[in-house]
Amino acid sequence: MMHETDGGVYLFGYNKIEDASCLWDEWYDSVAEAESAGEEYGVAPTDWQVVPDPLEGCQQDWITPVRVKGHTDSQLQKSSFEKLVDGQWLPLTS
Repeated sequence: MMHETDGGVYLFGYNKIEDASCLWDEWYDSVAEAESAGEEYGVAPTDWQVVPDPLEGCQQDWITPVRVKGHTDSQLQKSSFEKLVDGQWLPLTS
């Protein structure tokens, strides 16, 4: 997955098809550089699919809205995540 930000582009790597946290990430100055690097992993520039930007406060490497638990009350629990399901934030379980 590739995510473009104001300062550059993140390239996220996965080992599964279903939506999940990435295994690794790399940063590039431009989309063209990230696409070129993606070819090393077997992803041609024409294979990329656009996914929406994450909701504010959500993880960049997930398609479904996922955030660190405690985000709304500044009590972050960095090892606990929650997922938006039918308008409610529910604990994310493995």
